[in-house]
Amino acid sequence: MSTPALSILLTGAAGFVGRHLHTRLAADGHAVTATDLNADPDGRSAALDLRDRPAVIAAVAAANPDLVVHAGAISGPMLARDDPALMFDVNVNGTLSVVEAMRRAGVRRLVHFSSNAVYRDRPDRAPVTEESPLGKDDPYGASKVAAEAIVGAYAAGGDLDAWMLRISSIYGPGRTSPYLVSALIAAGRTGGTVTVTDDRSNMRQFVAVEDVVDAAAAAVATPAGGCVPVNVTGGEYLSEAAIGALVQARLPALRLDVVADRGENGDGAIGPLDLTRARDRLGYRPTVAIADGIARLIGAA
Repeated sequence: MSTPALSILLTGAAGFVGRHLHTRLAADGHAVTATDLNADPDGRSAALDLRDRPAVIAAVAAANPDLVVHAGAISGPMLARDDPALMFDVNVNGTLSVVEAMRRAGVRRLVHFSSNAVYRDRPDRAPVTEESPLGKDDPYGASKVAAEAIVGAYAAGGDLDAWMLRISSIYGPGRTSPYLVSALIAAGRTGGTVTVTDDRSNMRQFVAVEDVVDAAAAAVATPAGGCVPVNVTGGEYLSEAAIGALVQARLPALRLDVVADRGENGDGAIGPLDLTRARDRLGYRPTVAIADGIARLIGAA
């Protein structure tokens, strides 16, 4: 069954996921008003600073969309690491600006990009459902918890029908911020060494950008019926060393320094994300195995 065409306002449209999602939504027949912090040189997106609440209110009112996809954010703990105030200003106050602008304009439907960073660390590796405890003490995780609380509060007042997509680490073509996979590939091309952890700590659960776009497109097509968090991941739960071995199989010059712990947990100290709700409510099933995604990235250069 085809999805009815919608008018959509997309924040973060010039970002890594936003660019892919903008293309997909347009291909699905939706009319997309695209925004980002800076205007895209090719004119695909207009400038909108989410911290400027009057500007956000004006932009939502002018677009008068059926739905907002809020992908604009500081998207990981590696960004603004030394500026927690900026992290909270963008991720928390920016989200507040978006939902308040929606309330004033009478726009009810929201697809909000959250993160698996909202989940509280726990010593066991039991599957993590959407009912698992929240709570993080790092600025990025705390900012995503706070943003979800804002969305939930507006939804409780009857003003929002919202999906909150709790997405794990995203990889794929077009990502420019530093992360494990790109570091491994770069070292593999030069014969460099990367320190990675084994399965005693720091298990990773990457998801291909194409799968994230599929999940977001499904959320656009499906009203949530409330304020509904949903896990989005690639379905594989691997150590950094195991991911390094996938790269090493194609780039044998890569050297791996395998340790028990290096003090960082890129996907949090949690078990594998449970995808039951994503499957049942959105029809989401990841399609890109990480071995195939890595092969594609290596072959693209």
